[in-house]
Amino acid sequence: MKALIVEDKVQLADAIKEYLKIRKVDALTRYDGLSGYEEAKTGLYDVIILDLMLPQKDGLTIIKDLREEKIETPIIVLTAKSSTEDKVECLLAGADDYMTKPFVLEELLARLYVLTRRKGNIIPNDVTYGDISLDKLNHNLVKDGRGIALSLKEFQIMEILMENTNKIVEKTYILDRVWGSENDSCYNSAEVYISFLRKKLENLKASVKIKSVRNVGYKLIQRNEQESA
Repeated sequence: MKALIVEDKVQLADAIKEYLKIRKVDALTRYDGLSGYEEAKTGLYDVIILDLMLPQKDGLTIIKDLREEKIETPIIVLTAKSSTEDKVECLLAGADDYMTKPFVLEELLARLYVLTRRKGNIIPNDVTYGDISLDKLNHNLVKDGRGIALSLKEFQIMEILMENTNKIVEKTYILDRVWGSENDSCYNSAEVYISFLRKKLENLKASVKIKSVRNVGYKLIQRNEQESA
């Protein structure tokens, strides 16, 4: 599951993100309404956790604009506004659920699973390319029944590559998805983790490899493909 958290309270947003990641939910944070709206428009997420009182673009407007753009990603509103009028207005605008602060993280996670199950957006536990599979539940890279454990960042990078097979994935996109607001200070880290993944693919004797595309990013390809692919 991929979750987008749009919350201007940085400490709260980061706490939700870390809690979800521990429970194998890939979460990305945006701290203002405008950048949150632009990210939500990509349609890459299974669920959006949205505050209402946001700088630059408020949550209710985000809901309305996303629905007008035909973005059907489930939205759960997470806000301090607790009046019935606020709840009704958000639900009528297109929100799928509504939670008031303070809240319990376990309940938030349960509601996320209910929303994605209801919308039919739960991603299969395994994704396969060539002769390898990525076990999303256990964070393992698997070939012929043999698995190698991945660290969280290795898993996140491999998931991005396997969801974009035969496409060039820009390095800046990986940095933004995996390191978020710290991407500038972690620019060289992507290459380090790509190196780790290459070694694990070699250890598995996999038929796929990670190709570097100079000054652009990376591409997952079959080993028998031409270097010009």
